[in-house]
Amino acid sequence: MRNEAREEVNTRRDADVVRIGDMTLKRVSVIRRTKVNAVWGCRDMSAVGRPYYTLLIVTDREVARTLVSVFSLCEKETERPAYLRSFLWGEHLCYLFPYRRERLLSDFAAGQITDPRVSEIICVNLLLTCMESPLPYPLLSLGFAQGMIHVETDNSVYLTSDFDLTALDPSVTESDCVVGCARIMLDVLGMNRKKQLKSRKLLSKKVEREAYTQFSEAYHDFKLTISDKKKRSALLRFFGFFAEHKDRIFKIVLVFSIACFILALAMLISYLIFGDFALAKIFGHNLNMIGTEHLNER
Repeated sequence: MRNEAREEVNTRRDADVVRIGDMTLKRVSVIRRTKVNAVWGCRDMSAVGRPYYTLLIVTDREVARTLVSVFSLCEKETERPAYLRSFLWGEHLCYLFPYRRERLLSDFAAGQITDPRVSEIICVNLLLTCMESPLPYPLLSLGFAQGMIHVETDNSVYLTSDFDLTALDPSVTESDCVVGCARIMLDVLGMNRKKQLKSRKLLSKKVEREAYTQFSEAYHDFKLTISDKKKRSALLRFFGFFAEHKDRIFKIVLVFSIACFILALAMLISYLIFGDFALAKIFGHNLNMIGTEHLNER
């Protein structure tokens, strides 16, 4: 770290370039600038393809100490860092994250929800993303509050790391994040104005009671709600199909009943005339023969 810090001090004159180890990060955009931190969009000019990264630069010392503590506690619990690399650049603490283009949930979700089930799929994917995210809960909470949730065209959900650390609160817990996530889910489920979803009603009641303290609880409960609805929907579809094709089904049943009646009448007439069921005799004869042997022969 000492050698890397000296290297960065030497390159401080070029305010658009950060050199760290084998990486040469060139600023291509300023995503955010606040009184406590800045966020850059960068490209590694030393790597093949010059990949993009998000660089979080913490300029406030108190916020930097808080953020180090937040990350340290999270890494002890998850055993994997939420960032790719951390280093000092002059007097500033920096964290390097993967870059992903913006496709804001708030801007694109409504246009993708062509069916009520799509909104529920997006909500399930949001819960999964939160459960799998290595971000500490204080940063995850900032992501919710600052609208850093994005949705792909396949309805998968991802988070970006362009945080404004002004409101960083190290006391935020998983329970706080679950409530924040659930409120976003309510917004997504409410985007379908054609129909009031039952899953939204149930989720709203749970949020009011603050029933969830863990993402896993919210995930399993929401999945169960959707599963029950699918079972009811299958039954409704069956009855709907029956109602839609009832005339055709009635005709088929009527024809089958007439055929059975004619067959029974023919067998009755055969019995009255010949004293036996001719059809049964015909089939019975065939069943009594196996090859060239007759079953009645001893």
